[in-house]
Amino acid sequence: MRCARCGTENPQGKIVCRRCGARLRANRQAPAPIVRETEQALMIRIRHDLVGVAFAFAVALAVGAALGLFVIR
Repeated sequence: MRCARCGTENPQGKIVCRRCGARLRANRQAPAPIVRETEQALMIRIRHDLVGVAFAFAVALAVGAALGLFVIR
């Protein structure tokens, strides 16, 4: 594999050039295509995240109350 920076021929499988240390890239993968999320799918995902946050908050309150860190009236 030839280094793009200095032109040194490197053995196959090397990650960096043995002469200049530049990163060797055997094959560049194309970036993933941008997929737009529908408004309905976004709302479902946000709702799911909010339920998770509410559950974590409720567990924290219950543990705090069980340990006597604060009094719930």
